[in-house]
Amino acid sequence: RRHTRYISVTGVQTCALPILALRASRFRGIHTLSAEPRLLERPQKGLLDLMQQLGVQAQIKRNELHIVSDGWKKPKNPLMVDTTESSQYASSLVLNSWLLDFDLEFKLIGEKISESYFALTLEMLKHLGLRYQNKGSAYIIPAGQRIEKLNYEVEADVSSMFTICAAGALAGESIVENYPAQTQQPDKVFVDILKRMGAAVESDGSTLTVKHPKVLHSVDCNLSQSPDLFPVLAVLCSWAQGTSKLHGAPHLVKKESNRIQKTSDLLKLVGIAHESLSDGMIIHGNPRQMLVQNSAFNPDKDHRMVMAAALMKLKGHQIHIEEPEAINKSFPEFWRMTGVKP
Repeated sequence: RRHTRYISVTGVQTCALPILALRASRFRGIHTLSAEPRLLERPQKGLLDLMQQLGVQAQIKRNELHIVSDGWKKPKNPLMVDTTESSQYASSLVLNSWLLDFDLEFKLIGEKISESYFALTLEMLKHLGLRYQNKGSAYIIPAGQRIEKLNYEVEADVSSMFTICAAGALAGESIVENYPAQTQQPDKVFVDILKRMGAAVESDGSTLTVKHPKVLHSVDCNLSQSPDLFPVLAVLCSWAQGTSKLHGAPHLVKKESNRIQKTSDLLKLVGIAHESLSDGMIIHGNPRQMLVQNSAFNPDKDHRMVMAAALMKLKGHQIHIEEPEAINKSFPEFWRMTGVKP
């Protein structure tokens, strides 16, 4: 007899859906995951294909993901995990690999989008005691493994930290305590980017300080492994002297919003010349922007677009941010820490 479970995933980040879906599919039952329609409209073929290979029935209807499962079944062949759209499916798979009664064999196929995030997930699981074998793009996780450490100290989120440091580079000074100097988070590259742009950056190992320079310089950045930096970095580049190029991240169009389009909308709103690319954007910076009055910006329920628009407000643009609560997905303390009002 299958048990029926109803799970709401409304208000979570997009990366949570495949984790929760695969977790539910580990158990015998009929599971319904309710989500905002926008979340389920994003490409989910990789997730559905993965569950099918594990003997799980799954389909999307309107704002619900329906799962019928008798538990994971050992595939005859290694799982094929497509990473062309995202590394989230691979990360979600290994996060749900504890206490399996068969060896989990899988291979990553397609272009390795955001591969650094998958590597970070493996590093965390290794710390918790997970053993795995790896050769090239093929992986084997032996059966029957249990978590060996029940306590894990989570590092500060470097992606959100970048927004606070960008605020310092734009309008004064930011001091970040408990900075994880030895982190493996791929977005740690922001420190080098800020230095290249001319910001004064200092670190004593646990505290990171960023100060506004006299001039911000343009930059050329490949964001293939750190796409979450794009919206805020685009705002920084809009205030820089010269032309910047952000590229290497075609998957930006499949995030919480189409971040290339929404960033373009924001830059158009404040009069910044730019050209959208299939994998990023060329931005013609203007350190002396004419401040807009009484305008509105729709972040399309994307927390990182809220952050980007808020930095424009910090610089003096009078922008009303619609649905600012979207930022609560990742950074509910944002408004208090920056002093910006949506």
